[in-house]
This record gives sequence, structure tokens and C-alpha cells, in this order.
Amino acid sequence: MGESPTCWVLDHPAHMQLFHRFIQSGSPVDIIVVTRRPEISAMMASEESPLPKRHTLTVQRPFGRRVLPIQRELRALRRLRAVTSLLKRRNLTGKPIEKIVVKGAALELRAAKKAKIPRRIYLTDTEVNHLAHRIALSAATEVIVTPNWRQDLDGGFIDACKEQGIKIHNLTGELPHAYLSQPVSNREAKQEGVPTIIHRALVGGGVHDKDEMVAAASLIPDLGMRVTTVAENHPINSPWGLPMAISEYDGVLSESVTLALESVLSGVPTLLVSKAQRGFLDPHLGGGLLFRIESTIKGPALNNEVAAWREAVQMRRRGDGLATGWSDCYNELKQILR
Repeated sequence: MGESPTCWVLDHPAHMQLFHRFIQSGSPVDIIVVTRRPEISAMMASEESPLPKRHTLTVQRPFGRRVLPIQRELRALRRLRAVTSLLKRRNLTGKPIEKIVVKGAALELRAAKKAKIPRRIYLTDTEVNHLAHRIALSAATEVIVTPNWRQDLDGGFIDACKEQGIKIHNLTGELPHAYLSQPVSNREAKQEGVPTIIHRALVGGGVHDKDEMVAAASLIPDLGMRVTTVAENHPINSPWGLPMAISEYDGVLSESVTLALESVLSGVPTLLVSKAQRGFLDPHLGGGLLFRIESTIKGPALNNEVAAWREAVQMRRRGDGLATGWSDCYNELKQILR
């Protein structure tokens, strides 16, 4: 028996990385809903794209910088109507969608409920995304949460799921392990040159990140390192290759919590510049690979954390980098989603 026809919602570049293997092994009559974002468009258009040809619907992102509240409501309504219409039409073709899988983008769950899709699965690793949680509570049949989920940040989401009888799956593996390659432990030492780091800069405009973002660019002139900046929404040569390219660098300076986690799991010392709180970060803080500052105002806290990160970068250059554990999160997710 083949995979059940599924609607996959790809709302962020990291969702593309996470779900593409599942889509490859899925049903040829799957539907893909993608959000119109520059990085996603580049990934969809790339000759390197591992995504198979599927019926694809492109929808607009309700949120963004300089998007007014009334514009958000109109965009969300148009998006909801478009996805609902597509799912209902599929019900009439003899190959109806049996489940929908979303990560964070809960709006499509309502569309699936309207279209009577039986399994509506909401995956989240972002406790503070309370708006999406509220939508999921009204439409999801199953919820998947990542390890170290912090209920003190989730606004009562998990408790509400239990009260409503929504099935909860608790992952034990780290999500990026589903698409990253396990790093090699015996990295060759570098004898010459200055450290090379990759700087991930964000634009923002998301529903929950306006109070989390801190610009890291002011740190760069004092680092004495060769810096490659990869800014959100700016074109890059290999749009699918960013997570794997991280391991080629000595260190990472990131405003993104997603890329920070990918970097740490790749064994690369990472300085996260952000106010964001996430349970998936907590086990890595203080472990020798993840360092964090919430402000770039100079002072002892900033100096000490940057100095510790710089030392970790030098250790990696000497070939003394720290080993990282690994999980089979892909197969764990596969068992849940089958």
C-alpha cells in the first residue's frame, strides 16, 4: 500500500529542508502549498531542487514588514479560501487528500478541517507562536512537539491539547537531524589564515519575532575574521545548500535560532545574537558550541561571551572541535506521519 495522499505546507526555507525527503517518498498525488517568499521561490526554481513534481499552490504570506493589520486579515482570508477550494476540489476527483502536515503555519489546518481532511497534523518547535497555537487548537487532530518543549512559554498550549483530546507526539530527536549529515569528528587542523565565519542576518516581520531580533552586524568589525554574510531574502548560489555549507566554516554568527541550531548540530561554534527563547536551544547553551547574547551593547557580558565563542572557533581550527550526538529523527517522524 502506498503513502496516503498528503498536503504539505512549506512556509519557511527550513520547512523545505525538513519535509523534502518525505515528499520524495510520498504519493504522486500529494499537494504542496508554498508561501511566496524570495528564498522559497529560489529553492523551488533551483535545478538542484530535490522536490518531485507535485500539484503546487503558491500562497501569500500574511505577515511581513510594513504589512498593515487589515492587509494581514485580507491575505489570511484569501489564503484560507484558496487552500480550502483546492482541497475540496481534490475530494471530487477520486484521489482525496487524507492528511495535511504543517509546521507552524496553522492556517491551512482550518482549510483542511473545512474540506473534511481526516488527519490534520501540526508540528511546532516554537513555544511563543501563540497565534498559530490557537489556530491549531481549533483545527488540528494531532500535534508534534520537539524535545525540551517549554510549557512555561507556550501560553497553555499543551494543557489545552490534553483537555481537548488532541493526540500529542513528543519527539526525542532533533529536527535538523532529519536533513543534515552527521559531522565528522576528525576535522583537519588549519595552520594559517584568519577564521572564516558565516553571518546569518534576518529581515524579520514574522508574527512572533518582532521583539526577539537583534542585529549582529555591529560586532563584525571587531572580530578580526573573514565574514560571509547570508541575509534573509537575498539570493545565494545554492539555495538548498546553506545548511550543509555551514560545516565548511570555522564559526557562525547568527540572528536566526533555526540556523544556530543547525550550526551547533553540525559541530560549528555559534554565537546567537537574539532575544528568542526556545526549548530546543536550552540543552546546547553552556555546552561549548552555542553562545548567546541578547544585546550588542558593549560590557562584560558581551565581551565574555564573544571571547568564549572566539576560543571555541580557534579550537575548531586546531582540529579540537567538540563531538555532537545524533538521532534518527527522520525515521521517528516517518513513523508518526505514516
